[in-house]
Amino acid sequence: MPKTLQDWLNWQETLHPSEIDLGLERVAQVVRNLLPDCYKSSQADFPFTVITIAGTNGKGSTVAMLEAILSEAGYRVGSYTSPHLLHYNERIKINQTPVSDQLICDSFERINKTRGDLSLTYFEFGTLAAIDIIHKQLCDIAILEVGLGGRLDAVNVIDPDIALVTTIDIDHQDWLGSDRNTIGLEKAGIYRKDKPALFGDTDLPDSIKKMVFERDLSFYQFSVDYHYRLRDQDKTILASNQPDNTSRMNQWDWLLSDNIKQFDAHYNLPPPNLKGAVQFKNAANVLMVLELLKDKFPVTQSEIKRGLQNVQLAGRFQVASSSPYIILDVAHNAQAARILKQSCEQLDSSGKFNIIVGMLKDKDVAEVISILASIVDTWRIIELDTPRAMPAVEIASIIRDIVKKNTQQVLSENIQTFADFEQAYQDYIKKKSLIGNHQKLLVFGSFYTVTDALQSQEKTKRL
Repeated sequence: MPKTLQDWLNWQETLHPSEIDLGLERVAQVVRNLLPDCYKSSQADFPFTVITIAGTNGKGSTVAMLEAILSEAGYRVGSYTSPHLLHYNERIKINQTPVSDQLICDSFERINKTRGDLSLTYFEFGTLAAIDIIHKQLCDIAILEVGLGGRLDAVNVIDPDIALVTTIDIDHQDWLGSDRNTIGLEKAGIYRKDKPALFGDTDLPDSIKKMVFERDLSFYQFSVDYHYRLRDQDKTILASNQPDNTSRMNQWDWLLSDNIKQFDAHYNLPPPNLKGAVQFKNAANVLMVLELLKDKFPVTQSEIKRGLQNVQLAGRFQVASSSPYIILDVAHNAQAARILKQSCEQLDSSGKFNIIVGMLKDKDVAEVISILASIVDTWRIIELDTPRAMPAVEIASIIRDIVKKNTQQVLSENIQTFADFEQAYQDYIKKKSLIGNHQKLLVFGSFYTVTDALQSQEKTKRL
């Protein structure tokens, strides 16, 4: 059997006939055998509280803020996220610290002995390992991020005590459906009767609205039941729907609608230590979760403040360098691209950006490019080391068509393809030194793209 963590991961990639195989039957059978003490009765009973996070965008930031605040409060918090950027261990953390190779390998061995003849995907192995490790590490709280969809995702094998769907937009159409109502139903599959269900955005799909009514769910929605308010240094209230105002603010308030009396508002909070105006909405969703937890896991105002100030998450409008100014973002769908553009304009309303981009062929590349095109000066398109990647020449062709449509002029030197990130980055540095280009560099398009940038940073320390 495999010995090292990488050996295990390589073996898992060959075990199942398909990379994605949505469904809970196999995982449910293994987890029952893996943790029999939790299934002594007809109702599963795990010794930790489960918070499950689904949604098109914002999941990672939400998990990071939740675990930061709850860890500050002294609780033992396990989290599971995917994908990772540099190291597989990033997926499973205890109090924000990735677990060791040995813990993961030991768990993989237990899972392999327990599964019998059942075939598991790479993701299912990881999900089972996260549940197993969180259980054996005696965590108080498990924060689980859905990998794909919700209803049939392996994470959904455990009933959540609180379920949050962050946003709904068009993505993963081959698996989830081609419209927001269909996708919404898939993601809302994490909701449970008699457990709090949250929707973390303003635009609630009709399909979820109908589900909430028919199942009589205990339901809370951002902007309806709770919201945030920005304040500047003089305590003046700022409009939350104006992105430019986030550069003026230094505090914000979390507020409730008049019909909710059982929760407490929070005032004079610091901005989250994650860049971008969207993080206030993510933080507002986090505070709603904390209010729902407070009877069992209370947190103080100072613990909330420290958690928001100390939270970290790579690849989400991450400023990797200030000289040259480099931003890394995993945005890869239209909704994320709109948020990214808003954050870029807030950072620099007058200037344009140099881009290094690589994307996957199952994404709406044209839509993403169209959204960002107006803030871009130069495009450097890279090849990604995955069979799912769209070839750089195809992305370049899409960009040329969009730029020509918008400006009637395409300069070949402004749209170039490269074999990898390092070549594209070196070209950017060379042009910058030759012509004194002071524009910022934005790296985006995929987790793979940001991983390439971070690996380059580790190797060269140039970013």
